[in-house]
Amino acid sequence: MATLRKAAFLTALFAGAALSAKAGAADMSFENACLGNSAASCFAVASGQIVAGTPDAFRTYLEKEHSDGNKVLFDSPGGSLSAGLKLGRMIREAGFETQIGIWKQDGTFGEIASGGNCLSACAYAFLGGTVRQVAEGNTLGFHQFSLASSAKAAESAGVDLAAALTTAQRISSQLVAYLLEMGADARIFALGTEAASDDMFVPDRQALEEYDLVTPEGFGEFYLEPYQEGVVAASRRKAPTRLYDIITQLTAYCRAGRPFMLVSADSALPAANLPGAVLLVDDATRIDIGSDRVRAPGDKAAELALDDAQAQSVINARKLAFSMFLGQSDGGELRAELPLSAMDRKVLAASYRFCIKN
Repeated sequence: MATLRKAAFLTALFAGAALSAKAGAADMSFENACLGNSAASCFAVASGQIVAGTPDAFRTYLEKEHSDGNKVLFDSPGGSLSAGLKLGRMIREAGFETQIGIWKQDGTFGEIASGGNCLSACAYAFLGGTVRQVAEGNTLGFHQFSLASSAKAAESAGVDLAAALTTAQRISSQLVAYLLEMGADARIFALGTEAASDDMFVPDRQALEEYDLVTPEGFGEFYLEPYQEGVVAASRRKAPTRLYDIITQLTAYCRAGRPFMLVSADSALPAANLPGAVLLVDDATRIDIGSDRVRAPGDKAAELALDDAQAQSVINARKLAFSMFLGQSDGGELRAELPLSAMDRKVLAASYRFCIKN
């Protein structure tokens, strides 16, 4: 009987299922879904309530059903906290990314609709993603975790209060350790404790980024570095590279009076026959760089030779996008998109003015 009371207490303690799962919600299931032909567009759709058997269900899915892609798409009201933590660690071990949304099948392929939720235990599973995204219109929510609610749960379950609070403290410590393990800011735990017992802490866009709950997108500001008696301007990627999204840095410089842009990747590019590329300025001006002006200075870079007018367009840009189409085996489309500040434009202008030797 004491064991049953303790189990009841632990269920009520940090229980996303008791407070956030919908009554009668189905257990979480996993199925394959793709937005298109590319493996980069494929997901493991994870919908339903997280229960004790969910990690085993995910393992079975990976072994017997998973085909393409490396993303998990969550839509879940919550469930078992311990199972959510285990699922998050399995997602991290598998190297999967995580997103939130509602999958809508449409023939062979489908689309991701907004309105998805990943609450309580699901929020912790979500943090297992190597890359984490919460698009507008979807919700990531953390439930209340507090010693006060633990005391009430212990009283209602008839469990010794001191032992109950010791258990609560231990679980709190485990949650903080898990947050750190997943690269999230552990202060999110403190914010979760401030929510009402029947409420949810839902981080807004600023908080999602501030507390490292989502992965930064895009590239950083351009900075200057001295090189061979001149200077170069570089912008580094903020987030880890992804499947078919492998650019790590854009570098601008001039050499012998001619402007160039170097695109660096984290995997090998074709040693020869690199295709042409496109620079799109302010979503309006298209700059085509023919294959005769693209070369591979190394096995993980492509150098684009610009003319003076094209370089000036880059310097004046408020937004710059780059694309180069390779075969899927060579990394697919190389792409980057950067908003440019006034300082970025000054830095780019300097890089095209103070040339390196060779």
